[in-house]
Amino acid sequence: MIKAVVDANLLVSAFISPFSYPREIERCWRKGEFILVTSREIIEEINRVLHLPRIQVKYHLAESDIQAFVLTLIHKGNCVAGELVLKGVAPDPGDDKIISCAVEGEAKLIVTGDKALQQLREYQGIKVINAEEFIRLLEEHKPDCTK
Repeated sequence: MIKAVVDANLLVSAFISPFSYPREIERCWRKGEFILVTSREIIEEINRVLHLPRIQVKYHLAESDIQAFVLTLIHKGNCVAGELVLKGVAPDPGDDKIISCAVEGEAKLIVTGDKALQQLREYQGIKVINAEEFIRLLEEHKPDCTK
């Protein structure tokens, strides 16, 4: 089974954009098509972004929906302990938590919409890909994943 870290930006998009690659990724995860590796730090970022006033106003998010989404990530994701802290690996220091999570959780992939992080391409055998590439990969493994 594929183990992947899905960046906070894509998980936020999955929550607010019903017709998107990130939403397809979320559906595949909920169906058990891959193992979502995450961390408290990533989940906290998602929670913070979903509570930003500009996001709240634009998408009319219900607090109960946000809480349900965050709790699902905590309880159904493979949440690492956060003991590994890498610094200076990602082009943006804020993305080091993504790489740390992937290494600690023994993920094979990092899925991100962040162009700078995508330029890393690979770190310690962990490939960095975008959402569309990940959907294609999942389709190769399970053709009915996105249906």
